[in-house]
Amino acid sequence: MAKLSVRWLVMLTLGPAVACGDDGSEPSGMTEGGSDTGTPDDDTTTAVTTTGQTLDGTTTDDPPPIEWEFPPVFGVINADDDDANGTNDWYQPVFDGEDDVSTLAIPPVPDGYSVHLSMVGDLANARVWNGPGAFALGSGNQIVESYEFTPSPEGAELLVEFGSDNVFAGLSITLLDEDGAEVATAPVELRSSPLILNHHLQPTEHVWVVAVNAGWGTNADMVAVYEDVLGDHFTPVPGPSYGNDVWIQDEIQPAYGIGDQGQRADTIIDSIRDRELDPFAENELEGPDVNVRTWGNPAQVTSWDSFGNLENSPPVTVDGVDYPLGRIYYGRQGDLGIHGDMAAQLVAQEVQAPFELDTLWLCVGHVDEFATFVPDPDSPKGFKLLLADVPSAWALLESLPPDMALPRYGADHGYDTVGELLVDAALRNLNDDLQADELDVIREVFVTELGLEESDIVYMPSLFETIGGCGGGVAALIPGMVNLIVSNLPSGETHLFVPDPYFRTDLGDQGSDPVIDAFTANLPDSLVPHYVDDWDVYHLGLGEVHCGTNMTRTPIANWWEVALHLL
Repeated sequence: MAKLSVRWLVMLTLGPAVACGDDGSEPSGMTEGGSDTGTPDDDTTTAVTTTGQTLDGTTTDDPPPIEWEFPPVFGVINADDDDANGTNDWYQPVFDGEDDVSTLAIPPVPDGYSVHLSMVGDLANARVWNGPGAFALGSGNQIVESYEFTPSPEGAELLVEFGSDNVFAGLSITLLDEDGAEVATAPVELRSSPLILNHHLQPTEHVWVVAVNAGWGTNADMVAVYEDVLGDHFTPVPGPSYGNDVWIQDEIQPAYGIGDQGQRADTIIDSIRDRELDPFAENELEGPDVNVRTWGNPAQVTSWDSFGNLENSPPVTVDGVDYPLGRIYYGRQGDLGIHGDMAAQLVAQEVQAPFELDTLWLCVGHVDEFATFVPDPDSPKGFKLLLADVPSAWALLESLPPDMALPRYGADHGYDTVGELLVDAALRNLNDDLQADELDVIREVFVTELGLEESDIVYMPSLFETIGGCGGGVAALIPGMVNLIVSNLPSGETHLFVPDPYFRTDLGDQGSDPVIDAFTANLPDSLVPHYVDDWDVYHLGLGEVHCGTNMTRTPIANWWEVALHLL
């Protein structure tokens, strides 16, 4: 039998059966290292049909040429429970209807020919199946590195499965003739999606707040605002079902993975804080296409392990390097801060390149207490960083009448008037020191790590006070207004849910509040703020609106196109 000629194109093709990408186009032919595979000129071979007839109508006795190259596979972790049998799908054979695996087509080969597969890389977290239930290589009862088979007359469909995030494996697919001699071989990059955190420019899908009405406080007014603005995008969680644990931001962190064949794998990162809300993720969110995972030891939990201490910036470019999925930041200094296992998992994803901020000076210790990002379509970067700022607060207070009454502050913070705040030398010294020693340093870290300019930052009036029994740590005196929620709705509007500062004499008149006026004036014009009552339930509990809200957002679907340079 005459040997087959070989030509490097998109996939193996025999006769008229042409395999392409999902859109029918040919991939770029780039290898793992980014180099071109070296496609020869079109006159290297002549494509023929299985009958030996060429495209120009002449005939040949030679068999058809083999075109032997395969596109990379960018998949997702298979850690959910699609068949709802109580077993993580990674720990059972792939089954019909599984939607978290990727396919790789092997077209028919001539009689007597076979296909040999070999794989290197993270074989403990990647495997290949020769159809549902037919294990081929990779992670099984033991690691299998090679496999040989004969495709059916219709060809074969390999199934690629991943057991972890950001896994890389290299698959080699070799065509062997009837004598076992190599006819052609092609490498295939197999990679699972990194675990990706959302940022505030992504569209809102759904929002949750734990609704409470207890003797120590109610958030009914805040819940009513969410219901009115968000409609079907909002669900109140019944507080009595979860011990009235209102800190839902701190309990869970939504994340995701995306595959290039339409897969979406949502992960709910469950904090090791393990308070009353601990079963919420499993009870309400876990299911097909949603898996719940935890990193860290609950026996070692600290306040820093709550997810108000874990945030992600919008897309940035830093020193010429693009981070199209943003950069993660969290509170951690040395061995103190977010649990080392959680930090290591986030660092291992690479595409969002985490950096650390010092939150040890705060009583609660969360990054959402002093900074957040809001969309700004008119900004060159598309966002603004809102940063807590002490000098802005002093300047605002000094512009007000000293005898201006502050009923909420008198009752709960011991300051009956604006003047009493201004003449408290200890309070002024504390906040001035915090600005110089902490907030200014944090600002410089943001500037360096995110490539920011002064025009990207908006300074928001903020004051802090020392909290008794907290080792000298501080919390917001004026409700932490940067501790807010950003919700981008399908209508195109971006709504902010911001703590009402109640910095006024008439508590029912938000229009008379100078802190609200100053905050609103500093916001980008495209944003719609809603100042919600979080005073009793959240502010006095040393948290604010962001701490008491959580949401899912629509993923960015093309990390393999925009972020592969970071892997």
